Amino acid sequence: MWSVGVITYVSLSGTFPFNEDEDINDQIQNAAFMYPPNPWKEISQEAIDLITNLLQVKQRKRLTVDKSLAHVWLQDYQCWCDLRDLEHKVGVRYITHESDDSRWATYRRPGDQVSPVTPVSLSPEADVLPAA
Repeated sequence: MWSVGVITYVSLSGTFPFNEDEDINDQIQNAAFMYPPNPWKEISQEAIDLITNLLQVKQRKRLTVDKSLAHVWLQDYQCWCDLRDLEHKVGVRYITHESDDSRWATYRRPGDQVSPVTPVSLSPEADVLPAA
């Protein structure tokens, strides 16, 4: 889950959570990878909260997979729309599930466009993604 926190940090900010001029082990132990105003002032507190709870030095304090998936930031309509948009661009539905569609339909606003995409087949013979 630590790695998920690092990947989320990098994905949202475009930077690494560690300063390369300092010892990474010291930064981890001191949780010295916090959030400088640029670019973090543009990122939601919910996203920062998730990352903070994933980048806990002590594993017992770190969020589990289930708690991470239930986190408010990942249960947000805009997050779902963004994931669906990503799936549409890739041409494969692999993050969200059809069962989510009815849940989020009540939040849909006029002008929201959620495009259908093909579900991923997890069979062994499906080693190539469909063309986008």
